[in-house]
Amino acid sequence: MYYPRSTGEFQSWFATDADCLDYLDWLRWPAGFVCPECGHPGGWLVADGRYKCAACGKRTSVTAGTLFDRRRTPLTVWFAACWMFATAKDGVSALSSQRSLEIGSYPTAWAMLHRLRQVLVRPGRDRLAGRVEVDETYIGGEEPGLRGGRARGKKALVGAASRGQGAARVWALPDGDRPRRVRCIAAALRHPPCRARSDGDH
Repeated sequence: MYYPRSTGEFQSWFATDADCLDYLDWLRWPAGFVCPECGHPGGWLVADGRYKCAACGKRTSVTAGTLFDRRRTPLTVWFAACWMFATAKDGVSALSSQRSLEIGSYPTAWAMLHRLRQVLVRPGRDRLAGRVEVDETYIGGEEPGLRGGRARGKKALVGAASRGQGAARVWALPDGDRPRRVRCIAAALRHPPCRARSDGDH
């Protein structure tokens, strides 16, 4: 698999949307088009940029079924966001990507990063096993009322990590409700055997 080795190489590879589509085409069908509907190899490009299967006549786009499907933002911007997401050592925020990539609105930048993070979640991933450590923190400004996680407006960030697997799960919860936290953690654990340990009340 070939990927750009530097920012300069990335920019030279993906200067236009057509460059991006060519690269996706090569990644998806390196030996030539194969219809995702019937599995028949062979077809041709039609005027709207999609492939038409030589067997069943089904039309499909190279971006169909990917995070680039039904996009409004240009592919060059999507690819640049992917590059930033993959190479940033300290992570990338929606605000920084909006500014760097000159994206029209913050919600658009946030939605793009959200989709990128979603595709990193492996379907059917294993549950946490062995010794699992759990911790939590609360985010949000100070407000009058109860202290700590019980203060109104506070959001709970709960994490669970298995040292043996090198895997972790994180949940952003609307409040510090204990039953909700327990349900999230329990759903991520393999039963049996699994031991969850924290310095709090889990």
